Amino acid sequence: MTSMEQRYLDMIERAIAGALDRTELPPLLGEPVRYALASGGKRLRPVITLLAAEACGSSPADAAPVAAAVEILHNFTLIHDDIMDRSPLRRGRPTVYRAWDDATAILAGDTMMGIAYRLLSEHYPAEVCQHLVAECSSAFVDVCIGQAEDLAFRTMPSVTMDDYLRMIGRKTARLFATAAVAGGIVARAPHDVLAALRTYGTALGMAFQIRDDVLDLFGSPEFGKELGQDLREGKKTFPTLSAAAHATDPNDLAAFAAYFAGTPPTDSEEIAQMRERCRRLGALEHAESLIAHYLSTANAALESHLPSTSARDRLCALARATRNRHL
Repeated sequence: MTSMEQRYLDMIERAIAGALDRTELPPLLGEPVRYALASGGKRLRPVITLLAAEACGSSPADAAPVAAAVEILHNFTLIHDDIMDRSPLRRGRPTVYRAWDDATAILAGDTMMGIAYRLLSEHYPAEVCQHLVAECSSAFVDVCIGQAEDLAFRTMPSVTMDDYLRMIGRKTARLFATAAVAGGIVARAPHDVLAALRTYGTALGMAFQIRDDVLDLFGSPEFGKELGQDLREGKKTFPTLSAAAHATDPNDLAAFAAYFAGTPPTDSEEIAQMRERCRRLGALEHAESLIAHYLSTANAALESHLPSTSARDRLCALARATRNRHL
């Protein structure tokens, strides 16, 4: 970790801590909220916000409140996603609903949304605040649509790769785009620069989610989730959709037909069989190719619209780091 990265992380943590302290939550809500926000995430989205602001000529300190808001909103969506997915672990720890209960987790998430929006109203003049609220609100709606589509896909026997890419564009990539655009808004960047930041964030988010899907099935235990959790939940993810599209053997076709019809694997042996099937049918190679395409798009957008600075270089480096997240 570079000194610049540590400085940004410290800035984000102070902004989040200050927002929580000012809210003065009682323990029955304060404890799950703080637990959710202290669960070891890399703070990638708020770091993007700070870097984008600096790359557009602003001070990262000016963008710290909205960076904290973006991180709080992101963790709010994770709490509710985990309830809907019945996920037992998040970043290697029990999810909020498992550590408390469903009702407490829902209330904690709702509280976090309120804290995030209050950060914007407390720290920015009316015009900037209005732009940030509009951006964050629109992103929040897209994230919810994407989550609804993800849930609906589990009971749909026919989901295409295009369907999947549109879904992750909303569920995952939209908040990455908002993180980048928010930094530009604080810096009062012109429209074409905001558009470039949106392209960067969207492409980075697409690559991130495809990598996440691959790691769920092919990663190491250090990834912080049960391997094959997406399969257990019956999700249509990149590896299964990619492999199914290339299947010709009757046994493979039957296995994917059963899975897509709503029969997920029930034990580690069945998960291992599906993992090997996806590997054999080229899902990893397809993922690497598409990730490379998205990350090239992301960096090209920055290089064509932002001056060469250390902040722009760090944004490009984040793209490389996404590509190199380990299996």
